[in-house]
Amino acid sequence: MKKMNTEVLFENKDSKLVITLNKDVSYEEIKEKLKKILAASETLFDNVKPPIVVTGKRLLDGEETEIENMIKEKTQLEIKIERPKQMGLATINNIFTKDTTVTETKVIKGMLRSGRRVDFEGSIIILGDVNSGAEIVAEGNVIVLGELRGFAHAGAKGNRSAFIAATKINPTQLRIADIIMKATIEKIDNEDGYECAKIDMGEIKITK
Repeated sequence: MKKMNTEVLFENKDSKLVITLNKDVSYEEIKEKLKKILAASETLFDNVKPPIVVTGKRLLDGEETEIENMIKEKTQLEIKIERPKQMGLATINNIFTKDTTVTETKVIKGMLRSGRRVDFEGSIIILGDVNSGAEIVAEGNVIVLGELRGFAHAGAKGNRSAFIAATKINPTQLRIADIIMKATIEKIDNEDGYECAKIDMGEIKITK
């Protein structure tokens, strides 16, 4: 059994069902697609051995519960939700203290949707994705525990030591202090498990 689409992949591996959520699309898109798949088929869980594994996209606690409940409406089999490698508190602390002074921080829980703008005099942490059309402006640093697809401006009052970090950086535009990121930029590999944009030699560079 294999059912493939843009947002969700159903795959039967040795009688064990693996549901892969596309990490490159929004949670709302995933939820709507999963809802349609579950409603359209009554045989998805036939001859499946537990546990059902859900993997791929990093989900927040509330999102995990919602996905699990949607699947439980169709089956009594055990569900195991895998958490991909992500930035935890230790990583955040490491990022903050590596090359810059810690500033007052504002934490935003959940996805930042298109049309929403967050301004803050210190640093900003977003616990979720930042969609295209959303804007973050911080006098300090910007950290996104998810994918950054919108606009982000760190060091908004001229601090060139500020940085922007995210699980994945694919922004509409990126600024640090008075420097604007070039339209195309090569990402430099590192082993930290996140991507970080900083000013180096007068240009914004991203390590990943």
